[in-house]
Formats: sequence, C-alpha cells, structure tokens
Amino acid sequence: MARPRTRVRKTYEELLAENAEKLKKHTEAVSMLQQEREELLKAKRDEEMEELYTYMQENQLTAEEILEYLQGMQVQEEAS
Repeated sequence: MARPRTRVRKTYEELLAENAEKLKKHTEAVSMLQQEREELLKAKRDEEMEELYTYMQENQLTAEEILEYLQGMQVQEEAS
C-alpha cells in the first residue's frame, strides 16, 4: 500500500513571499477599482452638466438666473 504523501511545511520566508504577492495583487485591484470609480463619477457629472445646460438653453436661462433662484430657495429654507 502506498504511503500518503506528506505535505512539506513552508518556511516563514516562503509564506511571507506568498503573502506579499497576494497583497500586491489585491492592492493593484483596489487601485484599478478606484480609477474606474473616478471615471464613472466624471462621466456622471458630465452627463448631469449636459442635462442642466440643455434645460438652460431650452428655457433661455443664464447661470446667474439659476444661481439667484437657488440662493433665494436657500434663504427661504433657512427662514422656515
């Protein structure tokens, strides 16, 4: 009957090297996800700005008029 194969115990250096490699891999993955998130946020912002600009053009509004309106709303909320 064949003897079961015994597992060779790894040294601390080998375990630390494996750990460092895993850490590097996951750090790179997190970095890529953060970059993707920044790109998505930028795309969302650009889309929202385009929507706002279109609304302003359709209603012949200027940025100053929008800001005055929003500031007036803020004053009303604070007074309430």
